[in-house]
Amino acid sequence: MELIERSQSITEQQHEFLKRIKQSVHNITSLINDLLDLGRIETGFDSRKEIISIKVIIDYALEGVRNSVVQKELKMHVRVPERLPVILGNPVRLRQLFANLIGNAIKFTPTGGKIEVRAVSEQDQLILQVQDSGPGIPAADQPYIFNKFYRASNVSAETTGTGLGLAIVKSIVDNHKGRIWVESSLGEGTIFTVVLPVNENAL
Repeated sequence: MELIERSQSITEQQHEFLKRIKQSVHNITSLINDLLDLGRIETGFDSRKEIISIKVIIDYALEGVRNSVVQKELKMHVRVPERLPVILGNPVRLRQLFANLIGNAIKFTPTGGKIEVRAVSEQDQLILQVQDSGPGIPAADQPYIFNKFYRASNVSAETTGTGLGLAIVKSIVDNHKGRIWVESSLGEGTIFTVVLPVNENAL
């Protein structure tokens, strides 16, 4: 399709058709990749874990979305202390967890809005939050947003996504013996909270 687009003989209408086909292929590829990821996580295929710093994981996730933040002129506030207790986890999956949560916040926050990423330690656990100033999630949808293929009722049909991102996040949290929940009000934004156990052997 990309080679065809380089041809000088295609019309404007044909160019538009090719653009739609490419978008469909991209959507299908994303769906397949998300399904494969979810399958690996749910079956315990990615069981390798190591002692890691959550600050490093969050920094990697933020670096991956830096361009999107700039393009939408978002105010990004990161309140993650340098010294936090380490955890036992899979670095690839935990980076995916934060990339999904922060990516969702970017997607649904309007241009010029605000996103905040926070982390604190309390006793034997880390409490991590991603907050946005987006449209919020209707109360009726909140119990189901971690279900596969579920999308909130106020998400427009034009908004891209496979409906698996939060299901993947929930599976990663469960795989790390953690908890996740959402707090949201329409017109006031959304807060996702993740609680992960600290690695006791490193205390």
